[in-house]
Formats: sequence, C-alpha cells, structure tokens
Amino acid sequence: MTSDLDKLLESLELLAGTGAERRGYLANHGPMAAEALVALGVAGAAPGWTRLYRPILEPEPPERFRLDAADWREHLGDLSRLGDWTALFRRELAERDWLEVLRAWWPRLLPGLAASATHGVIRTAHGVRALTLAGPHPMLVDELAKGLGFWAARYQELPGSPALRGPDPLGVAISRLPRLTPDQIGHGGGISGDLAHLDGLAGFAEGLDRYGAPEAPDAVLDELISAAARVFLARPDAPIEFCHAVTGPAAVRLVLPHLPAEFAAPAVAASWQVVGGIVAAFSPERLDGLDVVLAEPPVAETLVERAVASGDAHVIKLTEAAFREHARTGDAALLHAAYAMADRWP
Repeated sequence: MTSDLDKLLESLELLAGTGAERRGYLANHGPMAAEALVALGVAGAAPGWTRLYRPILEPEPPERFRLDAADWREHLGDLSRLGDWTALFRRELAERDWLEVLRAWWPRLLPGLAASATHGVIRTAHGVRALTLAGPHPMLVDELAKGLGFWAARYQELPGSPALRGPDPLGVAISRLPRLTPDQIGHGGGISGDLAHLDGLAGFAEGLDRYGAPEAPDAVLDELISAAARVFLARPDAPIEFCHAVTGPAAVRLVLPHLPAEFAAPAVAASWQVVGGIVAAFSPERLDGLDVVLAEPPVAETLVERAVASGDAHVIKLTEAAFREHARTGDAALLHAAYAMADRWP
C-alpha cells in the first residue's frame, strides 16, 4: 500500500496548482484517473499518465472573496466563486476531521448531484476512498477540499423529487421518460448545459416518480448502475454522456458507507434523478430490452490493459467503476461497457 500511496501522491504533486476545469466547462480528470489507476492495481502507470495529461490543464483560480457559513447557500452553483469554495473547504478541513466535514456538507450538496455531469461527486468520492485507505495525508485532504469545492461551485439541481415508490420497474420507467429533442442539446456548456434544458421538459418530474425501487439503497444502486451500463451499450453514438450514468451512481456508492444511514435514501433517489436526466436529455429513442442476456464478459486483465493503453481518463474511470460494481452484482454488462468504451473513445 505504501508504494501505491507514493505513486498517487506523486501524481497529485504533478497536478498541484491545476484548476478543476479547463476550456470553460471540461472537468480536470487528472486526480480521479490517477486514483482509479491505483485502484485498478496499476499504480505504477499513474505518474506517467499524469505527466502526459498535465499540459492540457489550466491554473487553479485563487480565492477572491471569503465565503462564510452564513452566506454559502446563495453561492451554490456560482462557478465564479470556485476559488472561494475551495478556500472555504480548506479552512473547514484544517479545523475539523475530514469525515465530519463530509457528513456536514453531503446533504447540502446532494440536491446538486448533477454538478459538472456528476464530476463533483466523482472527484469527491475518489478523494474519500484515498483518505479511507491511506489516512489523512495533507495532499489527500486537500484533494477532498478541491472535490467538494468543485461540486459546490458547479452545483446543479434537476427537476423533480422522486420518492422511488412508483408503479413501474426501472426498465419501464426509463422507457417512458419524456425526452429532449436533438435540436434542444449541443448548444454549449457541455453535458451540464444540456441537462439544464430539462427544466422545461414537460412530464420529466412525473416520469421520475414512476420508478418503484427496492427497499435497500444498495439494491437501488445495483439496478441503476446495471441499467446505465445497458443504456451505454445501446447508444454507441453517445459514450461520454452515458458513461457518467454509470460512474456517478458508482461514486455515490463509494461514499455512502462513510455517511449516516439516513443519508442513503436521499442519495439513491438523487442518483435516479441524474440517471433519468441523462437518459431524457441524450436518448431521444425509447430504450427497450435493457434486460438483454449478454455473452461472457471480457477478461479482467484485458480490460485493464486496454484502459491503460487508451490513455483516456473516461476509459480508465469507467473501467475501474465497472470492475468494482461487477464484483458486487456479477452483471456482465458492466465489463462489456468498459470494453466498448475503450473502442469508442479515440
């Protein structure tokens, strides 16, 4: 573990001073992918990958105006305050245990789970896993501050408040969701910009309410992540959007064991809201047959080799999440999705 930690810390050191985004809306995947490479058992590849990735990144924005406990709500989703949000979490983490800070802020940030196409929660989750395994090293604590700060600055609520007590199983609920039309998306702002159009989509909130989920939160995540992998496989023209429908809820699962039990139900409801939002925004066709029987999954070693060889952060992160979730459910769709992602992403 020490050697793996050294490689992760080396990678984070290479990324020091870089911002959470580049080109106005693209997330900095460096810390997430480096940590995922460590989790995949190829920690030695992380620093080299990071060196190749580092030149495309932009500087971290500075703190401009101090954010205080009294006024944080009005600045949620204000990207111009990204440096201020990161500074707020650095102060909080300097004064309190990281778990205490996480538990205080999770319910505040959860309604904005869609932040940066779920990259806010994903970066937070990778930071949480590193802290859990390696302890409160200052660089790992700072990575958590950056993840939480990014989530807060890109905070994005979607319509609806699903109770998960509807009449339909997940596949039926997905197939019946209303959809944006192709001319409504692709006008700037990336995935987050497109998801914002859901505010005007008639019947979206009601469609979310159609899903009748299992009682156990982990079982809900099992269903959502497996269905998202099948949606991904069914839509080869849109790999990035549907990749996040897998990695976002998988990130929520990484964090839930460190939170109070009562946080789980709202977290899985928000995860369905995001998965449903991605389907409604980026899949104009009705998707049926999500229970398709798949062939034997690819060999694990092959998937890791392909992820590393791709050099792409999304492939690396999806492969790691697919391994983790497949170990729980045995659903071959997850590993097929990882294999397909390596093929689809140039």
